[in-house]
Amino acid sequence: MSEENIIKITERAAEHLKKKGKLQVTIEIPENRLSSESVLVPVPEIIGRKPKEPENYQIINVDGIDVYVSKSLVLPKNDVIIDLDTFLGMKFLRVSGFKSNES
Repeated sequence: MSEENIIKITERAAEHLKKKGKLQVTIEIPENRLSSESVLVPVPEIIGRKPKEPENYQIINVDGIDVYVSKSLVLPKNDVIIDLDTFLGMKFLRVSGFKSNES
């Protein structure tokens, strides 16, 4: 990983993960299965667990949390931010910083 590719975890997200005892997260493109003609824009998602096949991921440690990034993803030149969102009282992780047309 070069110096320009930086993953940051907000304080809220880091506290939530550590409180839940989840010190491993995965960033990957979800698998989509469609039976019709559609155009999909692959958007990375974050999952609060270690991947089933860690050899297919690069591991980046951020503040004691292992972030597994799929080798099929190209890290952008800007910061990738992992944050915590709340919706109807439920908390979930959100990843931002990826663009739909990386080059």
